[in-house]
Amino acid sequence: MRKKQIVLFALINKNKVLIEKRPLLGFKGVQYLIPGGAVEETELENIEIALRREMLEELGIIPIEFSLLDCKNIYNPLGIPLTPFIVSKWDGEIPTIVLDKDDQFPLEWVEIETVLNSPIHAIKKIAKAIKKVVSGK
Repeated sequence: MRKKQIVLFALINKNKVLIEKRPLLGFKGVQYLIPGGAVEETELENIEIALRREMLEELGIIPIEFSLLDCKNIYNPLGIPLTPFIVSKWDGEIPTIVLDKDDQFPLEWVEIETVLNSPIHAIKKIAKAIKKVVSGK
């Protein structure tokens, strides 16, 4: 069995990133989070397969153009490694809420600068890496 890992998918459209807004234990108010999900702990699923499966489950879309974001040593508050992707092209319509959760967490396109203001260290670090890619620097 492999160590638990989470893939994140930063969908980019016209210098905006798709986030889900939801409360997060240990943080005040609603937070902006990059959608994602766990890699299944079997030998059959790698991070790319997990990306495709999770995007279909959570957003009902299929990634067409994506790349691994150059952003190392990022962990969620529980110490689980996060592997972020940038997705620039997909097949399907973006829903208004995350599809596979009991709670209806809304999805919203926001400026990358908004995500940079996150109090969550991992999200801030990923947003900085996204900004570099989007700005070409």
